[in-house]
Amino acid sequence: MKGNWLLQRGIVKFIILNLLVAIAYAFGVRLSHEFATLPASVASVWFPSGMTLALVYLLGNRPILGIACGSTFALTLGLLKVTPQLSVLNLLLILIACACGNVLQPLIAACLIKKFARHRNIFSHVNTVVLYIAAAIFAPTVSATLGITSLCVTAVISWNGFGVSWLTWWLGSALPHLIFTPPILLWRNPSQQHLQRNLWEIAVVMLSLLLVSWIAFVNGYPLAYLFLPILIWIVFRYGSFFSSLFVSVVSLIAIFSTARGHGLYIEDSPNESLLLLQSFMAVMSLTSLILSAVIDERTEAQLSLKQAMENLEAKVIERTVELQLSQSQIDGFFSSAPIGMGIVDRNLRYVRVNQVLSEINGKPIEDHLGRTLREILPDLSPHLEGYFYEVLETGKPLLNRENSSNRLSKTGEEQTWLASFFPIFDINDVPFCVGFVVVDISDRKKAEADLKRAESILRKANLELEKLVNIDGLTQVANRRCFDQRLELEWERLCREQQPLSLLLFDIDYFKRYNDCYGHQLGDDCLTAIAQTAKQVLFRPADLVARYGGEEFAVILPNTDLDGAFTVAEQIREAILDLHIPHQNSDITDIVTISLGVTSLLPNFTQNQSVLIKQADMALYRAKQQGRNQTVIFSA
Repeated sequence: MKGNWLLQRGIVKFIILNLLVAIAYAFGVRLSHEFATLPASVASVWFPSGMTLALVYLLGNRPILGIACGSTFALTLGLLKVTPQLSVLNLLLILIACACGNVLQPLIAACLIKKFARHRNIFSHVNTVVLYIAAAIFAPTVSATLGITSLCVTAVISWNGFGVSWLTWWLGSALPHLIFTPPILLWRNPSQQHLQRNLWEIAVVMLSLLLVSWIAFVNGYPLAYLFLPILIWIVFRYGSFFSSLFVSVVSLIAIFSTARGHGLYIEDSPNESLLLLQSFMAVMSLTSLILSAVIDERTEAQLSLKQAMENLEAKVIERTVELQLSQSQIDGFFSSAPIGMGIVDRNLRYVRVNQVLSEINGKPIEDHLGRTLREILPDLSPHLEGYFYEVLETGKPLLNRENSSNRLSKTGEEQTWLASFFPIFDINDVPFCVGFVVVDISDRKKAEADLKRAESILRKANLELEKLVNIDGLTQVANRRCFDQRLELEWERLCREQQPLSLLLFDIDYFKRYNDCYGHQLGDDCLTAIAQTAKQVLFRPADLVARYGGEEFAVILPNTDLDGAFTVAEQIREAILDLHIPHQNSDITDIVTISLGVTSLLPNFTQNQSVLIKQADMALYRAKQQGRNQTVIFSA
């Protein structure tokens, strides 16, 4: 029940708001038509523009319906008086175009201001005031284009008069944004005490306003520039609201006077007179807005500066206490630090040293102060001076610089010191001293040297162990263990990558006869020669030759299809023939030959690598059956 009541209450508020907006808009249109200077009631002053932008900026989209209804109702009354009478279709076209223009105009201006304004109070900063002026001038181009185009299409205005009509409409809508909208957006309840205290001043300003208005806009004397000092006085004394209100009041007086043929801006046509007048008042409005923003920015800057000075004074007191405490802490840390610490000036004279550094240099603290680095360390100073000068020139620290000296060693052994250098800046951010710390790292350097020797020995041992584990001792190619591991790894990898894996198996033809004829020593030499020859044929790092067992060898060829594997197999077979190793007991020829089985698969996770070995072995068996000294591809 409560929700329905709130909903009904919101609807009632919405209806009342839009009804009031429509009435106000219609009244503004009626008043504007009093200043219509062109056909079809194209007015030189469109008062509703000053109201609609403020409403949309403050209330959002809620008053849009009232603007559209008020525009349609008021314009209908004006268009019905147009002669010749408009047709219903032409009337609807004009009303829709004008309603759309009158709604889009404040929406576009408010959207631009809210989107790009960097400050909530748009009249308190120059950049947001300029943005407001740009939006206020740009938005009426939409309504002017829609309205004048519809009037020309319906032949109410001739196309020859499009330019002057468009300019009149645009100025009539844009200038109220600059003259009448700011007081609405800046409205606030002025302090009664402030008004009472300056009552006499307000009376003088009002009398001056009326007097200059009477002189300029009733009698027509060219003294309108007298408004400027009054405006400046109001801006400085009362701010942007009262200055914009002053501009609005003067504008209303001037518009009504000029419309009745009085004042400075009386020209041949009423339209030209009102446009010239509004241009003058627009300049006054722009002056008021920008000058007020400049003063507000200055006032805000002064307040910020005052606050900053107060904060700075408090911080100075706080920092002074902190500095005294910090100095005490630094003194304690400097004297009790377990490492050597010191400070030298631009001439490399010692300013401060601690006890540890004095012991390192072999001289008391008192002997250091005021003396140069070269006087204290004549042997090391040529090497160290470069560090100090580099820090003074670049203003950047140098960290972990090693220095060695036999002179500083009590045992005569070489000692190593690790030193870091830091710039100390003056108030102009220029290095004027260098602080440095010194640490004895002789034990660490010795331990690092011992560790490097141990690592070198361990690395060599690991290489030898790996060689013993994975390399066949006789042929110096991979052994069976290495072959099994590599084949498993390549199988899993190529399963993921979906690339082919090929395998060659080959052995020496009639090798037992070779051993029986030439002896085991030459048999071992034959195995080694064949293994190394096969290894030299392969040129990719991923390819592997392994001794599979006895006189049998295997070759793993990753990412290789069947044609490529067959080519490699033939290259190996021909390379073995080129060795011309004698074999008089061979039934094939009088030199050593080999037989090869070749297979290739696209690995998948439903199988394992044993399938590949089985197929290669079957191909090798067929190569032997078919006469040896040949390569056979596995075929199911």
